[in-house]
Amino acid sequence: MLMCRTLWVSIAAATVLVGVLLSAPAFAQAHIRGTLTAAKDGTISVQTAKGGTESIKLANDASLFLVTTVDMSAIQAGKFVGITSIEQDGKRVAREVHVFDESLRGLAEGHYPWDLESKPNMMTNANIAKIEEVGTDRVVRLNYARGEQTITIPMSATVVAFDKAPADQLAVGRKVFVVMKKDGSEAAAVVIGAEGVKPPM
Repeated sequence: MLMCRTLWVSIAAATVLVGVLLSAPAFAQAHIRGTLTAAKDGTISVQTAKGGTESIKLANDASLFLVTTVDMSAIQAGKFVGITSIEQDGKRVAREVHVFDESLRGLAEGHYPWDLESKPNMMTNANIAKIEEVGTDRVVRLNYARGEQTITIPMSATVVAFDKAPADQLAVGRKVFVVMKKDGSEAAAVVIGAEGVKPPM
């Protein structure tokens, strides 16, 4: 089943996500990950990893994004990326990298706590200022508005491209990552995995 209404993301919507809906204090309780089981009349149902099903209303201005699999060659200097990382052996190590389409540059920019794993992890959305190859790893220096981070990206890290999505991508069976509004009443954004792809963030 496909969504009937058109929900194209815009730069204005992205700005709202950055400034209001994706503020760091809301992250821990604002995400739902799972498989889409229904999508109708502005509401989606998501089966979570724990086996439960969440019925989620989409905000009228909800943004849709699509992630597709790419390889390490997509990680290039000058690209705006999002990286989920953990602290390991005195350095930050990436679990996943999503390479934003240029039209989404600046989306949720910064370095803040994330909820991908039970152990402490961080999300860094920033511009790649420099890349070095160290053995089979890549070490990237990231610049964002209020600072910078250096993160090691091992070959084991998942890498995806992150772009805008039309409503017909919101199809039953797809893996999704849902960003809820602060009050939990509606979904502000849905990241959809392409066929066979799980949003890694």
